[in-house]
Amino acid sequence: MSDEIEENNPTAIKKKGSDFSKYYPLFFTIIFVVILFQYSFSTLEAIFYDLRIKYDIGIGFKDNMVLVSLDDESDEFLGESYPYTFAGHTRFIQKVIQDKPRMILYLVELLEPESDVESIQMKLFKEEVLSFKASGGDFRFGTDVDDWGEQLPPRELQELGYSTGLINVDNAAFAKDDVTRRAVLNISGDDTLHLWAANRYREMIGEKPLRVNDILGSYYLREADATFTLYRYYTTPIAGKGLVKTIPFHRAQVGNFPKGFFTDKIVVVGSNYISNASDFVLTPFNREKYNASKLSVHAQIIQSLIQNKTIYQIPKEVSYSLCVLIAIFLSVVINRVRPTMGLMITVGLILSTIFLSYLLFVTVGMWVYITHIILTIFVVYYIWVPFRAIGEYQRRYAIQEEAKLIKKVENLKQNFISLMSHDLKTPVAKIAGMADVMVQKYKGNDNLTKDLTSIIDSTKELNKFITSILDLTKIESRNLTLNKQSKDINKIIEDVIDGLRFEAAEKEVRFEKNLAPLYPIQVDVNLMVRVISNLIENAIKYSGEQSTITVNTWDDEKWVYVEIKDNGVGIAPEDLENIFEKFYRVKNDASHKIKGTGLGLYLVKYFVELNGGQITAASTVGEGTTFTIKMKNE
Repeated sequence: MSDEIEENNPTAIKKKGSDFSKYYPLFFTIIFVVILFQYSFSTLEAIFYDLRIKYDIGIGFKDNMVLVSLDDESDEFLGESYPYTFAGHTRFIQKVIQDKPRMILYLVELLEPESDVESIQMKLFKEEVLSFKASGGDFRFGTDVDDWGEQLPPRELQELGYSTGLINVDNAAFAKDDVTRRAVLNISGDDTLHLWAANRYREMIGEKPLRVNDILGSYYLREADATFTLYRYYTTPIAGKGLVKTIPFHRAQVGNFPKGFFTDKIVVVGSNYISNASDFVLTPFNREKYNASKLSVHAQIIQSLIQNKTIYQIPKEVSYSLCVLIAIFLSVVINRVRPTMGLMITVGLILSTIFLSYLLFVTVGMWVYITHIILTIFVVYYIWVPFRAIGEYQRRYAIQEEAKLIKKVENLKQNFISLMSHDLKTPVAKIAGMADVMVQKYKGNDNLTKDLTSIIDSTKELNKFITSILDLTKIESRNLTLNKQSKDINKIIEDVIDGLRFEAAEKEVRFEKNLAPLYPIQVDVNLMVRVISNLIENAIKYSGEQSTITVNTWDDEKWVYVEIKDNGVGIAPEDLENIFEKFYRVKNDASHKIKGTGLGLYLVKYFVELNGGQITAASTVGEGTTFTIKMKNE
């Protein structure tokens, strides 16, 4: 009736079709993912970025640079203070250019001469540099920029060439944590010292100079009127751990270095005072402790540009698109697979994201913003798991309620069958008793006696059926208990055969017994009588007239065997595997003529196994069937 109402009620159909409750988790997932997009999570992303920088195998170390440091050790040795006299710098240049370096980059803030002697030494310094440039080398001053503008070299030396040599720290972009990650390529159209030095070196080794627009990841900022790029580290810049050769200024000045130490190298000269915090910076290798010198970072930037190994940031929109796709994919997966499998897929997806982003970084210099992706995976998992748990609880509750209902129905069914069976036994017994009395009373009336005998046989069949139903009820309610006794199986077989001789004689069935001597075993005698009786009765019924039923027994150390064999019609292979099923009857011409419930063999198997035994059947159509029982020999 309710189905008819729904069919004739369009509103009901609409309500049924517009149930979006199962989409609520996905709806909430998308909302939370979109909310994530409103935050940059730059501090967390900086950690992932710096890990990729630290373990970057995509840029190789090149031994083409030497760092010369003006430091506390040189101050003490020379008896001077930074930036030293021109006489000292002149001696340094003379010693270094004798070893034929390719290039000298001077990041020293030389002051205007304050005496005639200093002026003369400055001219000598200039002459040495010009001589070096004339011989094929190159020289460049690196200048810094402060609140008063660019700190230029002395006027007399400016014609030697100078470029801005800034170390850019991240205090206005990305993570704003004062870590240096990007390099300045040019300012107001003029190349910085790093790009100038990289291009001059590339020309010297026969490679094409880099244009700003050709550098991977370069971008222009109007506010600074400068072009930047993210650079890569080819070795750690931390003092004492990197692979770049470093020598104090005073050792180079006096020539205390092996021959060839500066040959074909880029020589970077600059201050490196432990007492001066401005000579050190934070890098991805040292995010908290200032122990990476600016001098080393200058070398990192120049080397990154020489190898053209810079970094391109893939637009965040790509990461956002991936987040949405991953959210939808993971939502479907978590909703369909087992919770443990869902957790494994979630963890695998996080690890795969980290690995693939690293692989993309080291191979082609692409930086994927993965923080949103990883957070999206966490959000999806922690949204769907509770919804999944709620759904599982609802299903479990429904199953429990259904199981309770089924159990009640089963109890009602069993009670009904039990009551009906018990109630049927009494009238059946009365019918059989009255028929038996009538047989005795009318012995001379053959027709009436025949009919009464038929009634008696029918009541026996009905009584067997009722007994089988009662046994089935006991089995399903687990109310069947064993009463084991020590008994000789042969004695049970003899008694059963004696009880069935009349039925066998009616069909001229002959018994052939081969009963080996057996020790008594522990069995429930009543149940084993039912088992043997059923199998022999079936053999009598289905083997046909003038047939032979063979009963064999034997034993070994573990088992006692009972074999009941007939030479009847046999059982087809497709039926043989189902004969022990409840209510199953073999479908052939003989079975249609013989009455049965389909419970006999089901109960036989159950009773045998309840006694700790096993039963098997083998049959060949047209030749007969053999049942073999194995009981534990104990």
